[in-house]
Order: sequence, then C-alpha cells, then structure tokens
Amino acid sequence: MKKDLRTVLVAMLLIALSLNSLFAAGGAEAKPQETKTINFWYWDQNGEEVYKKMIAEFEAQNAGIKVNMSIIPWSDYWTKLQMALPTGTGPDVFWLNHPNAVSYLPTGLVMNLEPYKDQIKFENFNSIYSEPFMHEGSRYGVPIFFDSVILYYNKAMFDKAGLAYPDDSWTWDDYLNASAKLTIKDKGTTIQYGTIADPDMQSGASNFILQNGGTLFSEDRMKLVIDTPEGREAAQFLLDLIYKYGYSPTVSEMREITKATMFQSGMVAMITNHTGILKQFAEILGPDLGIAPMPKQKQRASIYHNLGYVASAKTKHPEEVMKFMSYLASERHATLLSSVWAPCYNGGAELFFKEYSWLDTKAIVDTVNYGYPLPISAKNAGPVYTLLNNEMDKVFMQPQLGNGLAEIEKVINAEINK
Repeated sequence: MKKDLRTVLVAMLLIALSLNSLFAAGGAEAKPQETKTINFWYWDQNGEEVYKKMIAEFEAQNAGIKVNMSIIPWSDYWTKLQMALPTGTGPDVFWLNHPNAVSYLPTGLVMNLEPYKDQIKFENFNSIYSEPFMHEGSRYGVPIFFDSVILYYNKAMFDKAGLAYPDDSWTWDDYLNASAKLTIKDKGTTIQYGTIADPDMQSGASNFILQNGGTLFSEDRMKLVIDTPEGREAAQFLLDLIYKYGYSPTVSEMREITKATMFQSGMVAMITNHTGILKQFAEILGPDLGIAPMPKQKQRASIYHNLGYVASAKTKHPEEVMKFMSYLASERHATLLSSVWAPCYNGGAELFFKEYSWLDTKAIVDTVNYGYPLPISAKNAGPVYTLLNNEMDKVFMQPQLGNGLAEIEKVINAEINK
C-alpha cells in the first residue's frame, strides 16, 4: 500500500513539474513585444483624419511600432523644432518646407536618406520635388505634396452680383472691376469685401510682382530685387485695393480675423491662396466654392512649392523610422493623401484632381506651365523668409508705397549676408 502511494505521489510530482514547464514556456511566448515609439510632427490640421488612417494602417502592418502624431501650429512649429531637434527630444519624422530646408540640411540634424534610396525608391518622384531637399548631392527628404497659388471665389456672391465667374481671360482690370461690384457697404460700414490684397510672399504679393514682369531674387538668390518699376507698380496696385478703393480689408483686420476665416464666413468674395487649403474651403463652402487662375497682367504667374518628410539624425529608432519613411514614400500613402492634397508621388496629382473633379482643377494643372518656385534666398532662407513676410506686412500698413520696397531690400539683404 505504501509503495502504491509513493508511486502515485511521484507521478503527481512529475505531472506538476511538466505543467509548470508548459506554463513557463507559454508565459515566455506570451511576453509582449517591446513597443518603439516614433514621434511625427506636422502643422496642418487639414491632414488630421487622413494621417490617423495612415498611422493606424502602418501600425497594423508593423507590430511593435507606434507612431505618435502631433499637430504643431505654424506659429509655434519652427520655434519648438529649433529647441527640440538638437537635443533629440523632438520629432523622429517631421514636415519640412523649402525655406527651412536650406537652413536645416547643412546642420547635421537631419538624416541623410541616400543610403536608403533602394528602400525609399526616389524614382517614384519627379526630381523637381526632391531637389528642394537635397544637400551636397544627397537626398534628405521624401516629397509629400505640392501646391500652387490660384484664385478662390464664392459663386453665390458672384451670382447675387450678376457677375460672370473668373476664367483664364481675366486681367488685373477684370479683377479690380469685380472687386468693386462685390464690395458692399451699409451706412458707411463695409459688410462684404470684394477681395483680399494679401502681402504674403507665397499666396499674395510675390505673384502680382511676377505677373507684372518683376523679379524677386537675383539669379544666385543672394540678393532680394523687388524694388523695380514692375515691383513698385504691383505693390501699389494691391495697396490701392485696400486704401484707395476699400475693396480689401486692411492688414490689421486680417490679423484680427484670419484671411481664410474671412473668405469662409462670407466676409470676402475672392481670395488668392495656395491649393494646400482647397480641402478646407471645399468642406465649408461646398458647391459655392469656385477656383480660377490668378488674373494676369504682363504675364501669368503662380508660386508653387512642395513639402518633404525628413527624419531626425538623432532618432533612437532609425530602423523603425526608415520603415515609416518607406510607407510615406509608397503609392498607398499617395492614394490616401490625395483626399486632402496633390501628392508628389508619380500619378498622385491625378488622384487629387479626380477627388475634386467638381471644381475646375484645370486652373491648378495649368500652373505647372507658368509657375515660379517659392521665393527663397540661398542663405539663411528660413529666417529670411519669415522676415520678408513681416517686412511686407509693415509696408502694407500704409496707403502709399513710397520707399517701402527699397527699405525691405536693405533689411533682407543684410540678413542674407549675416
């Protein structure tokens, strides 16, 4: 009997040891994989929903990688990036525009993507989109989307005024006459402006200077050259829209209520702006939104520009970052992005035009033929671009141009040569 009991106890012990080994092995297999987090920064809230979708898809395909998305407003973006990037505490992947690429790429803070060219497949992008993000022959950025400047208008306001919609035959005179008829006053107070005379060097003033046959920078981009007869005439034309005729709000009013808000809310009938904001306008105005080429003077002109995804050279997760960058360089990324912007990926723009086929997207397509790159200096481009916009704002605070452009040249050229 004792022998039988001893046999049973030994058997039970062996079973217990076996079960313990099984549970231990199972526990090791069930141990969760270490998650590595990539921080992604950009500044445009119009992309929030599409980026949420992209990130969810990327994370589902790449177990163990989490992407933390942060929308940093433009007004804070460059200050925060300047402080965070050198310490390695900022983004792993982030948006970069052309002016700031000139300043950031030589610093060593941005990852050189040339060693990963087979993984990223730059051949899927036109070289004109990669060039703004190249330094000493190496590529540092994955092109995202491009934009160009067009004329947005409110069809309902045109209909009410009995005006024909803008088209590619429009000149400055047509633009001026329409602005007059679309401006409405009530007891001396303007309740509706015809347009916005925008001092901005992307969406406003520079387009008019170029349309009038003027110049922006010297050929080597080391000198601002806007103080010419053509430049002065264009700037005064815009100032007259504000002060002489009252067809546009003042710069002070534009600061109180953003230009986009003025147009979206029905305070303004026309606005010149880049195509990156098209989705926002389309969602708010719906079928009342119309788009057309910029009005021409001596020639046609429209500023174009594209952004790039870049990576921090100080990232702690380079392998995971490259997986994410490869996704951002893919056809799938372009397909999703096309619901908001015109992707730089080959064929991506056509998807964007199809998404907004109810608008006259030919106005955007044609800008490729007469567009000018965003005006930037060859040195200190980021600070110079910001300063240029600030100085142009100051000039637009007065009804007469005077020596305004000459003064801007002095300030800007001194900044370039620092």
